[in-house]
Amino acid sequence: MNRLRHLPAGLAAGALVAAMALAVPAATAAQAASGRANVVTALDYNSTGWAYRQVPATTQVAGFAEPGFDDSAWQRGQAGFGTTNGTCSWNNQTNVKTPWAVNTDILVRHWLHLPRDAQAVRIQGTVDNDAQVYFNGHLVQSVKSGKCAAGTIDVVVPATYLDCCNLLAVRGHDYGAAAYLNLRVTYVKPAQAF
Repeated sequence: MNRLRHLPAGLAAGALVAAMALAVPAATAAQAASGRANVVTALDYNSTGWAYRQVPATTQVAGFAEPGFDDSAWQRGQAGFGTTNGTCSWNNQTNVKTPWAVNTDILVRHWLHLPRDAQAVRIQGTVDNDAQVYFNGHLVQSVKSGKCAAGTIDVVVPATYLDCCNLLAVRGHDYGAAAYLNLRVTYVKPAQAF
């Protein structure tokens, strides 16, 4: 199924270019030396190109996690999202690239490309406080992490949810004091037979 057909024309071209740029594998030296399946980062922490919108916690934005949703009026930013004050080690100017106000929700969306042979697609990240994580419109994880609980977002996406062009969408919720959200997506690329 072509996910780009759901995007406005200008965004479809931009999403395709971004997806192609993300398609370049980045295996680590240790993985390459092993000659086994490689873990490839499709979308890294602190990545750019996120569409985002901050809303009051009670505001519902119907369909925001669906590939066909029009986010062309949303702001664009870089992860991590959050505040630079607080007691968590990541609440600083080095880790926070885009402000996210406390006591609000943040809706974020990012397109990414995965090759046909991608396996074990895994979403990992940190949120202060809670998050609902969606992949191509499917809820894949609900996280209630509390304060400063690093790595609480961690889910392998069911293979039936995968496509060539994929949408990662998250609704983060903050309860006050400090906010933070940062994510990455990796996959396993099978070793080629010789």
